[in-house]
Amino acid sequence: MTDITRSSGKLAAGALILIIGAAIFVDDLHDFVPGTDWLHWLPDFPPLIIGTFHLEHLYIGALIMLVGLIIMARS
Repeated sequence: MTDITRSSGKLAAGALILIIGAAIFVDDLHDFVPGTDWLHWLPDFPPLIIGTFHLEHLYIGALIMLVGLIIMARS
């Protein structure tokens, strides 16, 4: 028998994190791509300002997707 529970759980967790990151990423596209206002479903939040860099939700979503991909690749 093969032990698929450990690998499958990590894969499922990584996929879930990837989907959450993609939802945040797609939601914030309306600030950068004209005509994508219909994708906006989260309430507006001010960006996190680090020094002079505005950390928009688009970047946070991309980082969350990257974490999900890393978890999936390591499973």
